[in-house]
Amino acid sequence: MAFFKVQFSSEVLGGEGEFSAFLPRNAEPPYRVLWLLHGAFGDFFESIEYSSVLMYAEQRGLAVVAPSSYMGVYTDMVYGEKGYSFVKEVLEKAPKLFRCLSEERDDSYLMGISMGGHGTFKLAAEMPERFRGACGFSSPVDMVYTMSLLESGNHGGGHELYDAFGSSDAYRNTVGDVITNLRNDLEAGKKLPRLALCWGDKDHAAPEDIRVKEIIESLGIKLYSRVGPGGHNFDTWDPMMAEVLDYLMEEEE
Repeated sequence: MAFFKVQFSSEVLGGEGEFSAFLPRNAEPPYRVLWLLHGAFGDFFESIEYSSVLMYAEQRGLAVVAPSSYMGVYTDMVYGEKGYSFVKEVLEKAPKLFRCLSEERDDSYLMGISMGGHGTFKLAAEMPERFRGACGFSSPVDMVYTMSLLESGNHGGGHELYDAFGSSDAYRNTVGDVITNLRNDLEAGKKLPRLALCWGDKDHAAPEDIRVKEIIESLGIKLYSRVGPGGHNFDTWDPMMAEVLDYLMEEEE
């Protein structure tokens, strides 16, 4: 793949923003795009270094665009960066800089690792007309519930989650309230992206993901899910990535 690292003046951040773009050699533009969201407090490189996602994408003729959110945790933080607005800024800016990237819904996919999966489901629920498929790996999809666990002393997170999300009540009925927004999409008759959620059988995120799976399916939304052997790491996620991409890209019945 051809690799480009882009640094630009971000209006959202009020300073320098960054994303990386990987363009396939075995496809013709406009390229279908996998928008790849890394885990909390990291950058795009960890997803690239510790998984085979670039190989899986190139085999399927997908470009990969990976914003570096760092501390943004895919929300406009109460105390901190506007991490969610920044990712949306990259969604708008990248196709203007790389005109070979398709912006068509049927050519656009999301994949999020850990906290990146919250950003993935958040985008899919807010902008269902923009994406054909979205997958999270070991992801706190329902951050309202996650914050309620933290507030009751039943979650291992710390002050960084309060800095980002405030409280369960503060995050409820906002753009980050994924379950409510999916329910609203259904009531409005919107066509949802294909959704997938995968985790490890020894993953600390497993109870939350099992709960989300049950809720999403109770709404009548089809959810592809897989449980792999292992914990909260790329050794668990990587073997499931190719299969998930194939599901997201399947022709609709």
